Amino acid sequence: MKKIYFWVLCCFCVCSGWAQTEPALMANVDKEKMNHWVDSVFDAMSYDERIGQLFMVIAEPKSDMRNMQKLMRYVNEIKVGGVLFHKGNPVTQAEVTNRLQKASRIPLFISLDGEWGLSMRLSNTTRFPKNMMLGAIEDNTLIEEYGKEVARQCREMGIHINFAPDLDVNSNVDNPVIGLRSFGENPDMVADKGIAYARGLESKGVLSVSKHFPGHGDTSDDSHKTLPSVFHSMARLDSVELLPFKRYIYDGFSGVMTGHLYIPAIDKTPNRPASLSHAVVTDLLKEKIGFQGLCFTDALAMKGATTKKTDNPSVMALLAGNDVLLAPAAPINDFTAVKEAINEGILSLEEIEAKCIKILQYKYIAGLNQYRPIDTQDLMKRLNSPHAAWLAAKLNSEAITVLKNTSDILPLKQLGKKKIAALAIGDDAGNEFQTMLNRYDSIASFSIGRNTSAAAIQKVYNQLNNYDIIICSVHTVRIPESLPLRQLSAKKELVYAFFTLPYFCKDYKNSIQKAKALVMGYENTPLAQEYAAQVIFGGIGAKGKLPVSIPGLYYSGTGVFTEKTRLGYHEPEEVGANAVRLDVIESIVSEGLEEKAFPGCQVLVAKDGMIIYDKSFGYYDFDKSRIVTETSVYDLASASKASGTLLAVMKAYDEKKFTLNNKIADFVPALKGSNKQDLSIKELLYHQSGLISSINFYLKAIDKDSYTGSLYSNAKNAVHPIRFDAKTYVRNDFSYLPDLVSDKKKPGFTTEVARNFYVNDSFKDSIMQSIVDSRLGKRGKYVYSCINFILLKMMVENLMDKPMDRLLHDDFYAGLGAWHVTYTPLKIMDTLQIVPTEDDRFVRRQLLRGYVHDEAAAFQGGVSGNAGLFSNANDLAKVLQLFLNQGVYGGEQYLSMETCRLFTQSKSPTSRRRLGFDKPAIGSPQSSPCAPQAPASVYGHTGFTGTCFWVDPENQLIYIFLSNRVNPSRANNKLGSLNIRLRIQEAIYKAIK
Repeated sequence: MKKIYFWVLCCFCVCSGWAQTEPALMANVDKEKMNHWVDSVFDAMSYDERIGQLFMVIAEPKSDMRNMQKLMRYVNEIKVGGVLFHKGNPVTQAEVTNRLQKASRIPLFISLDGEWGLSMRLSNTTRFPKNMMLGAIEDNTLIEEYGKEVARQCREMGIHINFAPDLDVNSNVDNPVIGLRSFGENPDMVADKGIAYARGLESKGVLSVSKHFPGHGDTSDDSHKTLPSVFHSMARLDSVELLPFKRYIYDGFSGVMTGHLYIPAIDKTPNRPASLSHAVVTDLLKEKIGFQGLCFTDALAMKGATTKKTDNPSVMALLAGNDVLLAPAAPINDFTAVKEAINEGILSLEEIEAKCIKILQYKYIAGLNQYRPIDTQDLMKRLNSPHAAWLAAKLNSEAITVLKNTSDILPLKQLGKKKIAALAIGDDAGNEFQTMLNRYDSIASFSIGRNTSAAAIQKVYNQLNNYDIIICSVHTVRIPESLPLRQLSAKKELVYAFFTLPYFCKDYKNSIQKAKALVMGYENTPLAQEYAAQVIFGGIGAKGKLPVSIPGLYYSGTGVFTEKTRLGYHEPEEVGANAVRLDVIESIVSEGLEEKAFPGCQVLVAKDGMIIYDKSFGYYDFDKSRIVTETSVYDLASASKASGTLLAVMKAYDEKKFTLNNKIADFVPALKGSNKQDLSIKELLYHQSGLISSINFYLKAIDKDSYTGSLYSNAKNAVHPIRFDAKTYVRNDFSYLPDLVSDKKKPGFTTEVARNFYVNDSFKDSIMQSIVDSRLGKRGKYVYSCINFILLKMMVENLMDKPMDRLLHDDFYAGLGAWHVTYTPLKIMDTLQIVPTEDDRFVRRQLLRGYVHDEAAAFQGGVSGNAGLFSNANDLAKVLQLFLNQGVYGGEQYLSMETCRLFTQSKSPTSRRRLGFDKPAIGSPQSSPCAPQAPASVYGHTGFTGTCFWVDPENQLIYIFLSNRVNPSRANNKLGSLNIRLRIQEAIYKAIK
């Protein structure tokens, strides 16, 4: 009955179009030129050379004498036609390749076993995802682009053949050798992905070789170690295992690799591998399916090809119909065996020569008729291109799959109301996943390893009980689900992220069923971890679909789409920016560092909701005491006005607490009766109030009887030895009034100015009186004034009945996950995280670290309307993205669209200022704080300590520069004279346009 079915099936297949299919590369070549080259080479070849072309040996990419002698023997004695390199480094392999090609009279085929690109074999090259992760991607044009990039890298390495794609349909949960190497369990999907990859490879001139024909996906054994068996019927093989190969062949691709598999439905000869079976290679693959390209064996040194010790595997492979003998265990012995088989008539010389000619034809197609040595200069830079980095990131971002999302918990919301912890199972705390999570919020990090003691594990779970949301990442298949984890999933909001083969989820079935969400990251790589974290917080939306079924949990094709709600992190190419042009930023910063314009800095660029550049440079100080990192926190100085005070003002306006035409005295009663009582809030925001620029409040605290003469001098002398700024020297032999200043905190002295420096709580009245008594200039004229914003802060606190720092934390920063944005940072973070500003030898007589640099803000306890805010670039970007999103971030509304538009778009009729923001001086490049390319819609602010931020709604662009140029002295103005901030902005515009 089975014989009848097989015969009927074969007849049906022939009738339904199983015709000969010429590979596209062969069909499109100029055959006249090809045959001319092939004939000239073939006619000049010796008997041994014609046989040797069929051999492709395994080679170590090592240039030592012993290895090179072995390889040269293969080239000189058995005249091998090609080489497959083992693992190594690119430069050495390139050098070895050049030496072998030079030694070989006939150009060698260089091949790669690179199912996921060069990194499968070559160190320090772009790490692309493995096939199962790619199987989760919906957009197959990305897979084709990936194939093109792998081909480009292959050409750089002098590689002509890639043994990919893997077209095995992985339908066996326990498959020990395929697994992640397969695109999935759906035959059509596997075919779609494999064909897209092959199309990319061959479009750039690299031969693709699909494997492992007729299909290695449903085995429980590893053909490297034994001969696996596949006992399916022919009907099943035809509809599942063979389908991707048939589609691949019909689409005209060049190579097929035969696998070491025993498949009795095709060849009943006991223990005969498919790779050595005439019924498989010739009858099925070549005649019935019609494959005309190059047929490669799998590596003949594998145990699956050497089950019969009496038969030579190379001879058997050629008898079966293979064209290329890949990686025989004993190449010289096998070469001799093939020659003997020809002499004995076992192998046909005509068929051997036909195979030789076929190989030469494909060598011509691969460009070996015009062989050029590999250029090793800058090879690594060419391999690891910005486009490759973007593509690897893009593939990872598109593959991350959400399998469960109860009550739409993802992306996470209400960060200000939830305490979040991250638990890593099988990896250290602080891994790439947890690091990325901490870019979105302050996340407590924990870990459990294989060797963690029971007591330590219990301690971790006890601590986790203090949190509302637990993000549990699984990085290994060697730690099973535990009872404490099941208990935790039942009482907490648990979000799972798996960085393993999807099948492993079945071992966590109990806790997964109780968890709120499940994210599949597929691989335990940095990019997979980073993009899974972004999905959890909404930096990117989830788009992936599960490529295999997880028994008892999820079917193939499962995938919940989620939205992008927060800033994401990606390569510049994601938003169309030129990465090479952005690299100019580093050279500009390097110039600033060399000129000692600042000891270190952070530079951030975000476009279209993606942070595409976020780098830290230099050190905390010129002594290089500590390196700047992305978590280092800077004093924002006057940039606090727009990222702090203005937010509070906008909040009060949103709640209709005032109008722009209201008088400030209506909300700051101390101004009533003064010459400032009629000033409008609009005038203060535009800096057109007439108020003076600043007031040295600290003078009120100095005991004037403690010194004679002046505090200041325009020249250095014995009395004024300390440089204050570029034009001023000061004395510091004065004393402070003991009833106003104390060196310790005590009742009545709780306002902290600096370390061991407190002022009497009544000093705020002195500050207010100084403002009331200050000179008032011409109203309507633009004069930048810190006093304007000091008054606005007072107004907000009176209107909202809440300290401004608490208001901003509760209503903005906590919800945004911007916990680094804070006043008085020493209350919430380690001193070492804060970059020091000036070594103040005048007013506070100490190195300022964690205490606000601005004296006016310092004497208000560090919380002022004009300064006092600290932040790193990453968290400041969240505040600025809130502006760009017109009041929305993380899926939550913080401000109304109308309020955001009013404050960011309104412009003073007499100056360049917006309501609280600075902006470019269009038409006056010499006086503009922005690069000439910045459009009129840009708004932002600069800070005295060496900071700035600019928001461009027209280009959906954010630029942040943070430095401490005042360290050790504010007299250093090289940041301004070198135009560092402006030149970086100019480089950004050139990169995005």
